[in-house]
Amino acid sequence: MKPKILVVDDEPDICKALEFLLKREDYAVTTVYSGEEALEKLKAEKFDIVLTDLKMGKVDGLTVLERAKNLSADTAVIIMTAFASIESAVEAMKKGATDYIVKPFLNEEIKITIRKVLEQRKIITENIALKQQISQHMACTDFVANSESMLKITETLEKVIPTKSNIFILGESGTGKGLIAELIHCNSPRRDKPFISINCSAIPEGLLESELFGYKKGAFTGAVSDKLGLIPLADEGTLFLDEIGDMSINLQAKVLKVVETGDVHPLGDTRSKTVDVRLISATNKDIENLIKDGKFREDLYWRLNVIEIKIPPLRERKDDIEMLTKQFISKFAEEHKKNIKGIDREALALFTEYPWPGNVRELSNIIERSIVLAQGSQLTMDDLPDKLKKELQHRGSYDASSTLKTYIGDYEKNLLLKIYESRNKNKEETAKSLGIDLATLYRKFKKYGIEE
Repeated sequence: MKPKILVVDDEPDICKALEFLLKREDYAVTTVYSGEEALEKLKAEKFDIVLTDLKMGKVDGLTVLERAKNLSADTAVIIMTAFASIESAVEAMKKGATDYIVKPFLNEEIKITIRKVLEQRKIITENIALKQQISQHMACTDFVANSESMLKITETLEKVIPTKSNIFILGESGTGKGLIAELIHCNSPRRDKPFISINCSAIPEGLLESELFGYKKGAFTGAVSDKLGLIPLADEGTLFLDEIGDMSINLQAKVLKVVETGDVHPLGDTRSKTVDVRLISATNKDIENLIKDGKFREDLYWRLNVIEIKIPPLRERKDDIEMLTKQFISKFAEEHKKNIKGIDREALALFTEYPWPGNVRELSNIIERSIVLAQGSQLTMDDLPDKLKKELQHRGSYDASSTLKTYIGDYEKNLLLKIYESRNKNKEETAKSLGIDLATLYRKFKKYGIEE
């Protein structure tokens, strides 16, 4: 099916020229000569792209933009504007416009911009399809995979989930190691059997052993009855040993024996119980250094680490932040019975810049707090804790007095420099990589004072 484009401009000659140009590119084009007509068309049909002039009569381009986004959030809107109105175009970007084009424009610039927008839509659609496929297989937990690194993890998980292999998860505190462990169990052949989880750092050594292995009545003072350990409880299911890097070396030896033989000896019992348990272990520590320092048994490590999964911190997978944010807003708005539907772009931009030392757990906490305190229908900067803004001010990456135009300019300049350096300062290759012509590249170099 041909991509559908709605062209809106109160100058008929521009509409006709764009219609001729875009139909030659094999797009389905509809043209209207006013904002009022555009609103009627948007109510009647869904378009892939709306290409609208900014300055028109009573109903201007910003109104068309807002209406298009309200009717269909995935409709891309490109603003056409004269050079003198660029600041208004930046305001349009803040309100959800995908891009803007400055008049007078070159035909090639129009074609490249349309192609770029359609390619972005295609990628988004493919990602949604992929996530739907993943969710069919991994429907147990709230799992978000939008960044390249997390999508690679899902590919690994789909291969190892059906097996019996022990899995070792590495990652900073709050990255979601427990979530991955639950996801593995819930989608494995063991899903109908127990999933037992224990945090090895939260329980003293002596108590941890009795929790894991169980004990017989009279095994020690206070053992007034038999207690079944967590390992036997997980028989035929999955045992998740969280923060195993904090387990004592003595207890590691006993866990190793269980892994090697499948036999569990409760404290004070001469008999053993044979178990079939899949072990998932996790730590936020540098396990290789622990082994070098003699604090973790290498033989146990290799038994547990048949498959290793390393979860990157949230600051390294910023493509996940928007989706996680929307997921948590939906979750906590429902829990706290608040009519909050989303987050504005400025607040979301701050989330993207913030380093998230507490990772996903911190993001979840801040969103819940903001939901509880918020008064409007979406989260704004006013709803967010001051510590986020202070942290970014300290790092020099946020200034409350800065405009969106400044942010966009800084981002564009940094992107130009990054691509230019990566292409060995070859301007033709740089322009090609950015999807712009050489003349546009020279103009941008001049604008940002980039030395050639």
